Amino acid sequence: MLCLYFFLGSCKNDNYTPKPTGYPRVVFPAATNYQIYNAPACPFTFETASYSRVEKDSLFFNKAPENPCWMNIKYPNLNAQLYLSYKPITKTDKNNLSRLVNDAYKMNSKHVRAADYIEDSVFTTKNGVHGVYYAVGGDAASSTQLYLTDSVQHFIWASLYFANVPNEDSIAPVVNFLRKDIDHLVNSFKWKQ
Repeated sequence: MLCLYFFLGSCKNDNYTPKPTGYPRVVFPAATNYQIYNAPACPFTFETASYSRVEKDSLFFNKAPENPCWMNIKYPNLNAQLYLSYKPITKTDKNNLSRLVNDAYKMNSKHVRAADYIEDSVFTTKNGVHGVYYAVGGDAASSTQLYLTDSVQHFIWASLYFANVPNEDSIAPVVNFLRKDIDHLVNSFKWKQ
């Protein structure tokens, strides 16, 4: 019986044709409308896409977040999330501007191992918001990172993550789509007076 199994198993065709890699189809929202996010306890406002939802961050490594204005902007249909971490700028060592900027740079540089490239661009919006935008190429965990500040009182670090293994080929269309919404968020961002 065992000989018959090996005999029949050896008669198969050895010609193998590889199948092309396929990725799930992503259905993007037809039109993007924006809604204003304005939490009374937070010193900022911005506009976010209507197909996203803003949620207060409840846990940070199983602990309460440092600030009640830490939040996540979730894009459930796109399997993505933009994490926003707010810190007030102080004169102490922990939260002075140069340290916060340096921490943002260090966070971004952790993606160097998996990134094909990291392009940074400095910006100032018409609302007086300053920052640096990092576009990360390759199979890095976060494809988009940025920080926003007024250089005096407020600092926000933001990073975009997907709830799947990063594969640049499969997430590139979604990243390109979401970058437009992130650009809108940045350009509509205002510090409250």
